[in-house]
Amino acid sequence: MKHIVLLGIFFILSIAAYGQGNSLFYYIETAKQNSPLLNDYRNRMRIEQDELQRLKVMYRHSRLEVNGDYLFVPIVSKKGGRTSFQWNARDAVDYYGYDLGESSGFLHAGVTWTQPLLGNSSYKVAQEQSRINTEIARNYIRLEEHQLERAVTEQYLLCLLDQTQKAFADSVGAVLVRQEEIVARLVENGLAKESDLRLLAIEREANEELRLSARQSYHTHLMDLNLLCGIEDTTDVPLVNVGVELHTPYLYNSLFTEQYRLNSLNTAASLRSFNLQYKPRLDLFVNVGLQVGDFTGWYRHFGWSAGLTFRWTIFDGKQKRWKERQVTWQQQSIRTYKENAEYQRQMRLRQCLAELDKYNRRAEILRRQLEEYDKVLSAYAKEVEEGQVSVLDYITVLRNKIQAERDTLLLQTNRHLIIATYNYWNH
Repeated sequence: MKHIVLLGIFFILSIAAYGQGNSLFYYIETAKQNSPLLNDYRNRMRIEQDELQRLKVMYRHSRLEVNGDYLFVPIVSKKGGRTSFQWNARDAVDYYGYDLGESSGFLHAGVTWTQPLLGNSSYKVAQEQSRINTEIARNYIRLEEHQLERAVTEQYLLCLLDQTQKAFADSVGAVLVRQEEIVARLVENGLAKESDLRLLAIEREANEELRLSARQSYHTHLMDLNLLCGIEDTTDVPLVNVGVELHTPYLYNSLFTEQYRLNSLNTAASLRSFNLQYKPRLDLFVNVGLQVGDFTGWYRHFGWSAGLTFRWTIFDGKQKRWKERQVTWQQQSIRTYKENAEYQRQMRLRQCLAELDKYNRRAEILRRQLEEYDKVLSAYAKEVEEGQVSVLDYITVLRNKIQAERDTLLLQTNRHLIIATYNYWNH
């Protein structure tokens, strides 16, 4: 019975020693901070806000432009029997080149100020679409954070399994050392065989190999966890033990269907943006500058002009109708995807609950087995000390108990992984 108590105390102390390590929360938050995809989505939101400001200026604010045109019409003149090249002739009779009666050079240079007069409605449409795009980016952030939480939690649980197996191997090693001491005294008194002592030494070496295997597996899984979170540390730090509990059902729109609702809104907003070209457009403009066709006395031709430009598309070959048909098919596809996503989500939730129920029943069976093994080992420990039972029988039962303990640890980890999967799809 003493070795059972020692086993329990050593196991508890081993777990408590790891209680000061890194936590699951630390790894999740670090992964979120170092995720390039999350950084990209946040930048997309900033870009969308900047784009909205640009559209606000385009639709509602005035624009000032410097512009100019210079046209020259060169000819080859044969005036007076002499051939000469003229860059910008005003008049000629015998020449080769454009008909100067139809085309002549001119110069225009100035500043144009334009003010949209009917851009407020266009800006409201752009504002609505920008809001939807921002919500889409924000939903992508929530989805990516949710996926990171699941991936980090699953990897963290694998590390905890290795850590617990190593601690369990340490506790078993302590029990075997204690048993060797007892059998060694029995050998000295002629109550046990030397081979019994050798069997315990062999079992202790086998347990040491299991401990080293768990340590190596822990290092591998921990490095994978660091890689997932963007942590450069390569040392084997301890982890805080954690339990994973089922979350209550999510009452709001699921993260996995919210994206389709936003895509539907975005498609409708895109159609409204497309239809802006069919709205009337009215702009006020003012030109100030120089406009001259005869370069003689050009300095007297500075002036200004003002006016209105109006555009309204009346007919474009029924492009609007075909665009509306495209949007209708897009909306139908979005609805189909949304229904399928919700169907798969519900099926996964039901599957997780069914598997969890099986794990719970198996855990109860293993718990009862371990209780029986503890009773048998307690009785065998007394009989070994009294020389009534061979060490081989004790080791056989101890091996079976160790395997049941390992199966329990693996089952608990798989149970936590199923709960993590359920919580992932429950949002």
